[in-house]
Amino acid sequence: MRDTITILGVSIDNVNLVESGLKTKDLIENSNKSCKIIVAPNTEFIMRAQEDREFFDILKQAELATPDSVGVMIGGKLQKKPFKERIPGQAYFREIFRLAEKEGWTIYLLGGKDDVPYKAKNKLQNDFPNAKIVGVHEGFFEKDSEDDVIKEINSLKPNILFVAMGAPRQEKWIFRNRDRLQVDVATGQGGTFDYEAGKIRRAPKWIQKIGMEWLWRLILQPSRIIRMLVLPKYLLKILLKKDITKGNFE
Repeated sequence: MRDTITILGVSIDNVNLVESGLKTKDLIENSNKSCKIIVAPNTEFIMRAQEDREFFDILKQAELATPDSVGVMIGGKLQKKPFKERIPGQAYFREIFRLAEKEGWTIYLLGGKDDVPYKAKNKLQNDFPNAKIVGVHEGFFEKDSEDDVIKEINSLKPNILFVAMGAPRQEKWIFRNRDRLQVDVATGQGGTFDYEAGKIRRAPKWIQKIGMEWLWRLILQPSRIIRMLVLPKYLLKILLKKDITKGNFE
């Protein structure tokens, strides 16, 4: 049985990094190419899901949801159900690559613009030389190219499909095509390819440790200020809501 904590209708698995990797392993081994979906809810995800029924339903149906923000941690503490650990997207991504080397899993990278996914692949192959990256494709292709992209992915039948198109586009793309994708698991990865490609610098370890990576990203990308405004709205919503476990569509 899954150990989850629900915040505004979005259920999130109470796992640490190692456990998230083991649960992913279990999904892969029992999938038989039925495309299990993994999501990483953060504050933006939860708030977007309050207004977007499609996104809300996708998050509820995911086979694994990892806790990916300080706001999520706060939501757990307010219910006196603290999460074991915050799992940043890139930390999960690299944990899966570590396991992929050990288990022999094959990986397909779909996402990013221009040469970003290819630079990311080069960096990852350097850091994880035994990882089997069987395919790469940028993520902002035309709609009429979608069938060809899926055909290529299916011809390679990867165990893991990482999709970096930005939320909620990447989650909606995966969900819409899950019955067509011959992969074991698929997961949205947001800006992870940008980090791996060196396009965005990761925060120093001490900043990551205190949960202030969002501030580091804001300094590097001031345009994110509009997105950051969702945090006080989120905190106000969960503080004023009588039942923090219920979302707008329940």
